[in-house]
Amino acid sequence: MKKRISKIVALLLACSMALAGCGDKGGGTTNVSSTSTPKAASASASASKTEDAPKEIVTINVMVYDRGREYGAGRSLTDNVFTDWVNSIMEPRGVHVNYVPVPRSGADNEVNLMLAGGNAPDIIRTYDRQRVGTYGAQGGLVDLGPYLDRLDADYLSKNKDAIDWCKFDGAQYAIPGVYSYHGKNHETFLRQDLVEGMGMKMPTNKQELIDVLYAMKAKYPDIIPYGFSGKVTDGKFTNFILGYTSRKNERDNYIYEPTFTMILKPGHKDGLKQLNRFFLDGIIDPNFVTDTDDSVYDQNVANGKYGFIMNGSSACITSSYATADDPNYHMVEVDCIENLDGSYEVPSQDAFDHYVYVPKTAEDRIDAVMEYLNFLSTEEYAMQVKYGVYGYGSDLDADGYPIGRSRDDCKNAGTTTDAGDNAFLISNFEFEYNNLVKNLETTHPEIPHDVVVQKYASQYSNYYDKMLIGAALSTDEYVPNLQTLICEFVFKVIQAPEGQFEKVYQEEYQILLDNHLQEVLDERAAWYDKNH
Repeated sequence: MKKRISKIVALLLACSMALAGCGDKGGGTTNVSSTSTPKAASASASASKTEDAPKEIVTINVMVYDRGREYGAGRSLTDNVFTDWVNSIMEPRGVHVNYVPVPRSGADNEVNLMLAGGNAPDIIRTYDRQRVGTYGAQGGLVDLGPYLDRLDADYLSKNKDAIDWCKFDGAQYAIPGVYSYHGKNHETFLRQDLVEGMGMKMPTNKQELIDVLYAMKAKYPDIIPYGFSGKVTDGKFTNFILGYTSRKNERDNYIYEPTFTMILKPGHKDGLKQLNRFFLDGIIDPNFVTDTDDSVYDQNVANGKYGFIMNGSSACITSSYATADDPNYHMVEVDCIENLDGSYEVPSQDAFDHYVYVPKTAEDRIDAVMEYLNFLSTEEYAMQVKYGVYGYGSDLDADGYPIGRSRDDCKNAGTTTDAGDNAFLISNFEFEYNNLVKNLETTHPEIPHDVVVQKYASQYSNYYDKMLIGAALSTDEYVPNLQTLICEFVFKVIQAPEGQFEKVYQEEYQILLDNHLQEVLDERAAWYDKNH
């Protein structure tokens, strides 16, 4: 019987972007805006509810991504309006929440070191299913199954399939972060002003895109045609390489799509050859590999120095329209990379976005941990978590919906636009889908209206859910290491000297084989053959 879990989960709640939530300011208990509309139910009523003082307050540590954002008003990532507001609600329940910063880049590896050292946060999130399965199988995680009834009843009833997908051999080693809608992964953007400045039409396929990039190289010497960096992530190359592959073979999809191995699907080598040619011809910055933290890449994005970007986020427009030196700057989202099937479809963000797990070291604090997870699973609280605290990181519009404040407003208030990182269990809401344009234009008024409209028209079309395996496999333990090695494989092959592509490809692919790639692929194939 076919078990395409992505089909099931896509019917409920899947992934999207955190567009709006700003963050927090001030100190002590905040005055939270209230509304009687069910659309944006305020948490203030619950927060002000009289409760008996707890006999003791248990401190729990919760992971939070550190994206290097600046805070004003003397506040910080771990001390701001949001943290004050959370603890004004949690402390009457006997819980104090302490936030532990983890750098967004390489977060899983950082957490892995914490787990090994016994000092990991009590609540952790990851995008890596295989990592959860491996930790659980090794006895490192709390089985949350006996505690699920402590979560919000509405969350449990709406997300049963997603919750079941977080079971491994019957054990509930994680709880899902869920979404009401989702779009494509790794968006593609192109400088329309440069294309039209060359008298060319916007490309509609790979070859037209390649022609445009080479024309940019000749026409605009100050522009780097294809934005790239050496940061260990797949966002800048995956969808380009997938343009040289097919999805017609279901067995191949189950074998390659569960993780970064997707870029190794049959046909990927041709995509790597083209990227290597880009490197040799200066379409990609020849020094890209030294930019391991995206610092050069981010600066070039903000300054409008790239012609084409495939980076998995909207930063290339949200970071550029106010800062790019060119008054004609016009970066738009495009669909121009067809695959071997003639389809422009690319992978969606995962059918639900991430996994929330609790290390065994936190088991003696499980009551406090579940109290906080209950808070995050309750929609009226989750809405304020994502949007910062109403009146600080966001405001309610005339219809009672939250709208995030601009980055400058958030900074001036001593907060950030990244408050949504704290929304571990409910990360977007049905009402947002119709407010995407308004929200982005409110938080980034410098972006032209047509750019915002085109971005969302593209992001929420032409995508597919990956085919994922509904079981924990013994070879999953190799996958986290392979994810890093696959990125390094791509970078090294792209840099192959003229005439040495085959040699470098074979040498670097052998490193993947030496690190159990074939065992991973073979076990997935055996799972498919047994279950289909």
